[in-house]
Amino acid sequence: MATRARVPGLDPGEFWDRPASVADWSAMADKYAALTELARLPDDPQRKPALRRAARRWPGSLREAELIGPVEVEARVQACARGREVDPRPRARWRELSDAAAAVLLWSELHELLGDQLRFRARAREQLDVAAFARWVAGQDARIQARWPAIARLPAHVPGALRVRTAYLWLAARTGLSLPALNELLLARTGHWDRRADDPSWAHDAPD
Repeated sequence: MATRARVPGLDPGEFWDRPASVADWSAMADKYAALTELARLPDDPQRKPALRRAARRWPGSLREAELIGPVEVEARVQACARGREVDPRPRARWRELSDAAAAVLLWSELHELLGDQLRFRARAREQLDVAAFARWVAGQDARIQARWPAIARLPAHVPGALRVRTAYLWLAARTGLSLPALNELLLARTGHWDRRADDPSWAHDAPD
């Protein structure tokens, strides 16, 4: 597994060496069950509240559901089933086993990062920029801080306004993956979303 530090102070090994818990797999199994059910609902008033519930519980999941196909959904469902049946093992081991398992674990983390940004936006009395968000994270409990290690470096390496993309970029930094490589695992495809002119150079330089 080739990964390297893209931002000083962030060690990708710390991310990949962390065991994936049964709770992680179970939460993601619930998500894929919900997304599968959503796909069956007709496009009527019944569908809209179900979409809102999924978006609140798993921020970013509607984008995933839109872009991955039923074959990939089933692969991720099976990965969740396997994950719940074995003793916790490092994320790196699951990544070696399959892209589907890696995607599930990356989404598990990304949902939390996006949720943190939403909580900040709901409470913010400051400008909604990355620097203000970094100050907010620094004042939160250890669980939130652990999801944003080296938070003091965030404004220098992902400057500007706080965006959904901020969470994707910081997860790329934490995992040592380029942003295109991360997106390909998350969404099981490449696309125009992989590169933007205002992305930091570290997010794209050198192949993984």
